[in-house]
Amino acid sequence: MVQLTPKRFRGWGLALMLLCGLAIGCHADEVDSRDWPLWERFKQAFIEDTGRVIDWTDGARTVSEGQAYALFFALVADDRETFDRLLHWTRDNLAAGDLSENLPAWLWGRNEKNGAWQILDANAATDADLFIIQALLEASRLWEAPAYARVGRAMLDQVRKRAVEEMGERRLLLPGPEGFVAEAGVRLNPSYMPPFQLRFLAHADPEGPWMAILDETLALIEQTAPRGVVADWVLATPHGYQEDPEAGTVGSYDAVRVYLWAGMNVPELGMLSGLRRALAPAAEEVSRLGLVPEHWDSVTGAHEGTGPPGFQLAMLPLLEHLNANAAVSRLEARAQEAFVGGLYGHPAHYYDQVLALFANGYRDRRFAFDRDGRLMLPWHSGRTR
Repeated sequence: MVQLTPKRFRGWGLALMLLCGLAIGCHADEVDSRDWPLWERFKQAFIEDTGRVIDWTDGARTVSEGQAYALFFALVADDRETFDRLLHWTRDNLAAGDLSENLPAWLWGRNEKNGAWQILDANAATDADLFIIQALLEASRLWEAPAYARVGRAMLDQVRKRAVEEMGERRLLLPGPEGFVAEAGVRLNPSYMPPFQLRFLAHADPEGPWMAILDETLALIEQTAPRGVVADWVLATPHGYQEDPEAGTVGSYDAVRVYLWAGMNVPELGMLSGLRRALAPAAEEVSRLGLVPEHWDSVTGAHEGTGPPGFQLAMLPLLEHLNANAAVSRLEARAQEAFVGGLYGHPAHYYDQVLALFANGYRDRRFAFDRDGRLMLPWHSGRTR
């Protein structure tokens, strides 16, 4: 049985202690985030010299999400050379040469009709956009480079205008600018709303809708996850949340990130306690099973398959926060069995490494967040902010 009493931060003083490596849910001594073997192997396996992140599992395509996550990891690792290559490729190939004016297309790959490598779907993906924005604003602060912030703020203005929907007094974060608002309601992806990120955006843009979206995220989970199991997609209506008409109630490769984000602490962010309580029944089931399922129904609780190694790692920060130590050990061992040649899985899949970089990076104290959602990094500790 999972103990449901979360560890808590007590004021800003304890938050400052994170700079010395006392992050919640961590299991190792403080490390130098610039010496990150999994990041180095990820670069070797999935990032071209041009700065393109390749998903080999699906036609060697590139998605804006991959570029965005890699920017985040490059910043954590103080790897500015890679950061700039990633940013420039994203700008030149996904945003017509100007991220200040164009949100990046979400999908780039080989056109089966003419063989050309090009944008395949020009719609933007909001989760990628917000991670790029966060990376740019934080890179500006941490590397003292204002040019990054100018681009990041221009992108943030675009997202505010194009990917935020009003429904009465509620503020909803669209998964992309086009195609998610219909007569029946608004399709939402719960994994696109990391609490640490929305808190960061609220600090960076206090006049924006970010805290309202964060509050609505908790309501969404409480209404759609009666068993603590999150669906990949839900439908927002004026009368509340309903089953998504296209994806149904199953949670899998999208929803697994909700558990991951919930395990990452932001001091004094009250909604995290409510979010973890809502997800606790799923954590209890994972503890009973000794694994994270690949597919999981948010209404019935029925599940099938064993999730890949990235799924097992993604659940660990939340389980640690809930003091489910036996489950942590079992899932760690399950993931470690798939660790081959410095990567997870055989063959190693892009998405597993991404989940591992987030989960292991947080647990190893390579990064943490302060009360405003800003990154706290070992290599930057003690510098003027």
